[in-house]
Amino acid sequence: MANPPEPRRPAPVAWLVDALERERSPTVLLCFAALIAIAYVATIFPLDFILGHGSFWANPRGPWLMDPADRIENIDLLGVQVGYLGFLKTSWHLPVFYVPNLGAPAGTSIIYADATPLVALLGKLASELIGHPVNPYGLWTAACFVLSAVFAGLFVIELGQRSLLAVAAASVLALSAPTLLHRFGHPGLMAHFFVIGALLFYLRDRRVASSWTLTARWAVWLCLTTLLHAYLFAMVAAVYAASLLRRLDRNRGRALALLRELLIIAGALALVMVLAGHFGKGTSSGYPAAWGFGYYSMNLASPFWPQRSGLFPGLQAIIDATGGQYEGFNYFGFGAILLIGAAILLNIRQMRGLVLAHDTLCAVLVCLTAFAVSHRVFLGGRKLLDLDVSWKLDALLGVFRSSGRLFWPALYVVMLTGLVLVLRRLAPGWKTAVVAGCCMLQLVDTEPLRAHLATLARLDVPRVLDQSEWQARMLGAAAVHIDPPFACAPRDLPVVNMELQLAAMAADRPVNSVYNPRLSLDCAAEAAGARTGPWRDDTLYVFLAGGPKGVPVGWMPAGLTCQPFKEGVWCFGLKLRPE
Repeated sequence: MANPPEPRRPAPVAWLVDALERERSPTVLLCFAALIAIAYVATIFPLDFILGHGSFWANPRGPWLMDPADRIENIDLLGVQVGYLGFLKTSWHLPVFYVPNLGAPAGTSIIYADATPLVALLGKLASELIGHPVNPYGLWTAACFVLSAVFAGLFVIELGQRSLLAVAAASVLALSAPTLLHRFGHPGLMAHFFVIGALLFYLRDRRVASSWTLTARWAVWLCLTTLLHAYLFAMVAAVYAASLLRRLDRNRGRALALLRELLIIAGALALVMVLAGHFGKGTSSGYPAAWGFGYYSMNLASPFWPQRSGLFPGLQAIIDATGGQYEGFNYFGFGAILLIGAAILLNIRQMRGLVLAHDTLCAVLVCLTAFAVSHRVFLGGRKLLDLDVSWKLDALLGVFRSSGRLFWPALYVVMLTGLVLVLRRLAPGWKTAVVAGCCMLQLVDTEPLRAHLATLARLDVPRVLDQSEWQARMLGAAAVHIDPPFACAPRDLPVVNMELQLAAMAADRPVNSVYNPRLSLDCAAEAAGARTGPWRDDTLYVFLAGGPKGVPVGWMPAGLTCQPFKEGVWCFGLKLRPE
């Protein structure tokens, strides 16, 4: 396809186009990407949120990531807060992230409480250096946006696009990716820059002279990812597998060197995971699978059909045919879709060659996409396929039950590569017009998501319980026992249960309850032991009323001196007495 003629431009426009399209040094380009990202973050989040203070962090819960319309209150960040506070109160030991007071007596590895261990570690180090507790999660949220823009810029630079236009467009696309904006409230899963970084390393692997440099880079990146979130690790590991297979295919004589590389990385991962606490005490789960594979999936229409759209105001709800496909919300954004479409049209004859040049990566992305869609395939509200799988296979796949998330590597490859292909094919002037226009449409289309984030970051939600009162009460006992514990009644009394856990961590007292979505407990035995005794003399018992698993309203255990409160009744052990 012939390039269109270069449009005539007035002198100021010509100067601007030249400034945007001229090649620059990578240092200048990355600084430009960072500045764009910082300005973007500043328009969404107040400074006190970023610094870990303010109304939001006083009680971090709100309507996000729980249903297609964001109506149900989410307590994931409250669980992060509980895990982090327990980690701050715990002395240094191995495994590093094991907190004996949370989910006592077994204790909990905060890896399984989704407390984003890497961020918790940085926060604890900063707290000890400064001399008072530091909340690192606001700064981490901002950093996830900034680093996504920077790594997106590096990605297009690696593919030969070294203009301000290319890096600015890559930054805008990464910052405005609806799937990133939608992830607010889950700090570990906001680190999309780890996925983009893995894709960047895949590109760079073709020209790394030293195998030791390559091995060290992947080992560090994979080890860091294990300290963020299992889903991110799965995505990064898949991209690494594509790199390894491509290098093996290109040079089979290096098979032994690649095997050595793989063994070194596997050994580093095993060491980090053992020291961190991925295995052994505090994991609280015999098997990491959970129900939900095929439920928390991606709808085939999700990447392309406008959702949460500012350009199409009538299309606000997330496409969800199962009740859980908000986890597979992977809309590209309208501006990105136009860029992808233009890239295909402008490079239709080259597409086959591009795919063959990166066949291993394409194969991995297809596999990840198939897993994201799952065995129950939906297009909008229509079910296209429902493969019968045995309960054993379903349990195995349930290790990554929210499979819809695994489309992210494909999303970023298609979006950023589409940008590069458009920039390669269009004539000067047309590049700026088309790319800038698509970026503007992308920003307008994703405005409702940004506005929602800005609202959430300024929430001021009152606590259900008086934290100072409960902390003082807990200081009068050696331990706290909540009935029912969180794992036995996650949908009945979640907020009160979480606030009691938070008070226990602040008072530095062991508590039996813990927010661990994969925890397995014998709930009947737990309830019988708590409600009929024998009771420990030094323990504060809190019985929560309501719901099918809570105690009846007005119920009190015989033999204990108790006092009612709005959400249930609390009792001290036999040798202790209420105030």
